Amino acid sequence: MVAGQRSRVLEGFRAVGVVTMPLKAAVLKRGAENFVTTSVKKGFQVFDCKALRLLFVSTPSVESTIKAIAVHSDLTIIGAGNKILRFWRGKPDGEIGQHQGRVTQLLVVGDSLFSYGDEGALGVWDIKGGDCAVSMHDLAAAGVTALVGGAAARITSVMHPHTYLNKLLLGDEDGQAFIFNVRSGKVVFKFAALGSAITAFDQSPAVDVVAVGLPGGRGR
Repeated sequence: MVAGQRSRVLEGFRAVGVVTMPLKAAVLKRGAENFVTTSVKKGFQVFDCKALRLLFVSTPSVESTIKAIAVHSDLTIIGAGNKILRFWRGKPDGEIGQHQGRVTQLLVVGDSLFSYGDEGALGVWDIKGGDCAVSMHDLAAAGVTALVGGAAARITSVMHPHTYLNKLLLGDEDGQAFIFNVRSGKVVFKFAALGSAITAFDQSPAVDVVAVGLPGGRGR
């Protein structure tokens, strides 16, 4: 290609990092279509993955910076400050509930929403319900404790392993992982610490196998 001549094959489009904050995006698959929801401080944006076409922008802005985000059908659920807020296609649709501390993790499983607040509590909510938690678990009392001392572990990642009924996998900043029964409020199993914070979980196609993300792009 002649110097200075534009490529007719490669064209710049849109860098996702320009329009999002460094918070895990929420991905929703509906039929053959995929959508991604990203935070922008006190709001969020919904994109069509096929062409990164912007579909919705939340309005108005919320009071606090968004620290967690999850999706369920046409609903977007965010954790902002100590509040769990629900939006329908970018418009406010009520408050699901509150924690005493900041909400930093959200996970949708069916019609249930699981939330973690940095006061050390794990909440279980009905996504379509009002301000009434189905249950609220004190993690320190349940045995989800930090590597040193008896304080509640600071949870950095949450997932629901496939086929594990009523159970969540919780990862903390010490590299520990816990299988927690949300119905009984008890720890079923505790894994040995990995030596650094767990930043992400992802389900393998194989049952009982989960990928673990660690700082610096490392995985286990």
